[in-house]
Amino acid sequence: MAPASPPTRKRSQPSDVQREQTIQQHAAPVLGVAPVKRRRSSASASDEQPPTLDDTQLDGAPDGDLYLVSVKSREELQASDDPVGEEQKLRRLVLIKQQETKAADDADVAWAHEFEALDSLRRLAKHHHNQASRLLEEDVLTTLVLPAASSLRSAVARNALLCVQDLVLGLKADTVAHFDAVVPALLNRACSEKQFLRDLAREVLDTTLLAGADEELLKPLLVTSTSEKNALIISVAGLYVTKCIIRMNRDQLRAFVETRSSFFDEMAAFLNCKVVECKAATRRTCQHTRRVLGSEQFVTMAKEKLSGSAQLDVLKASEIRKAAKPGHAKSNLRERMLQMKKQQQQKKVQSGGNDISVVVVAPPRSRSSSTQAAPSL
Repeated sequence: MAPASPPTRKRSQPSDVQREQTIQQHAAPVLGVAPVKRRRSSASASDEQPPTLDDTQLDGAPDGDLYLVSVKSREELQASDDPVGEEQKLRRLVLIKQQETKAADDADVAWAHEFEALDSLRRLAKHHHNQASRLLEEDVLTTLVLPAASSLRSAVARNALLCVQDLVLGLKADTVAHFDAVVPALLNRACSEKQFLRDLAREVLDTTLLAGADEELLKPLLVTSTSEKNALIISVAGLYVTKCIIRMNRDQLRAFVETRSSFFDEMAAFLNCKVVECKAATRRTCQHTRRVLGSEQFVTMAKEKLSGSAQLDVLKASEIRKAAKPGHAKSNLRERMLQMKKQQQQKKVQSGGNDISVVVVAPPRSRSSSTQAAPSL
């Protein structure tokens, strides 16, 4: 019997500590952090390493204080107990922002102060018109409200848009004077990435439209067609141009088009927009304007102001198509084929069933070709 082979020696397995150290050594270059040293149970507390800068940055906690704010609806705005005091606070804040002397350590909490200032201005716009009117004269819109409407903080941007709406509702005459700055800010927010900000911006635009300042709103909207490069912003402006023009009475619209030399250039620019809804809305604008001015005057003015493809585009867009007669819907191909076959049968019956036949006679063959011998097989 052959002697038994000695038992194979097992390869030594690494301990858990060695395995963890190996993983940390290979993971350190990828994660960008130093491997953590395991402290032995017998080591003293003084051997413990203090947290590094990388460790503190991994926590993800925001710097500065946190503020809990709530955006109020118009119905929740109550009258101020001290409107004069709030006016003075707003005036000081506007002055600070205009002079740009804000301290660096105050920048972290500036948004909370601006949010509170927007609430204060909304209260004044609803309940204390005199104070709000004086603040509008000191450029509170362009200094405080409109920059806040473009804020990356959703709560601040929403409160600023509601502030614009409250100013339009409470102080229409004073706010209309600032539409050149207000309308572009609303158009930009109407194309925001966040749906609720887009909806709110369009709601504020609808409020300005219903305020009755059609010409004041129409002018900055028309300017957008040539000054803006974003197709989405141009599209929103084109939609509200159509709404404004349809709301205007005939005499007002006629006077506006006759006195605005760039009207037809702006219509051509809107027709060049890549967004389909803008093209459709602009065609409706051109057709409505042609009805009001009269076809002859519209064509004459378009030819005077435009040339080339722009002129052709505007004239084609302004053509008023005749509406289809009721009950005469456009038939499909099968129905048209059946109708043509029915008409042919009726013509055949009317002609007595005698169809006119066409006889094709072949030309006579030449003698040389007829006398030619057939080829031998």
